[in-house]
Amino acid sequence: MNARLLAVALAAASGARAAVVLRTDPADAFKPIVDKLHGTVIDVRGRTPVTGDGGQQELETLTHGTGALLGNGLAVTTLHAVALPSPEGRMVPLAHVEVLVPGEETMEAQVIAGVADLDLAILSLPAAAAALEAAPLAPDLPASGDPLIAMAADDEAVIGVGIEVAAVDGDLILLRGRRMLDSRFWGGPLFDARGRLVGVALMSLGPSKAIAARAIQRLIDQRMRAQMK
Repeated sequence: MNARLLAVALAAASGARAAVVLRTDPADAFKPIVDKLHGTVIDVRGRTPVTGDGGQQELETLTHGTGALLGNGLAVTTLHAVALPSPEGRMVPLAHVEVLVPGEETMEAQVIAGVADLDLAILSLPAAAAALEAAPLAPDLPASGDPLIAMAADDEAVIGVGIEVAAVDGDLILLRGRRMLDSRFWGGPLFDARGRLVGVALMSLGPSKAIAARAIQRLIDQRMRAQMK
């Protein structure tokens, strides 16, 4: 099956809800999903205090990526979007993390869970974020050949591109398409034709890949069990 391509640009800064389709083909079925879920795609930035020219403390952006709202005041992104390696090579979350939700003010976030091997981080958002819309996590893995839509935060817009599942290896989803998922998509959501969050795109300098939603759910469940002890 040829990869289906759908590209969209959304006016995230203005909170617009309709997608502008830039290029399309038989993947038109994804347009309603994009229109509905682009507001769940967030811009994630890791920041650190620095001393400005006037001697005042300022926050400087050191890391950047895309993420997705999960509901209940939680979000997911890659660990690389919110952490930096220590001298020993261990990924250390930054103390200052900000997220920008389309149509909302910038919010402070906290890294509450992270797994370096999976390059995943779970963020806790302010209480007001609990009411924001989120896509359901897909409990099952996609199959080879399934079409997906990958979405990303890009400056003041949300963009999307159609992609296809090439293979599944455990929780790792290998992807193929007419274009690679560049760094703008790393940490961003992959939605299936039912509007479920199937996975999160990972940093990759080779073929595009993603981590399955069931790994995200396990990480959330582990966090909840730890809180109950």
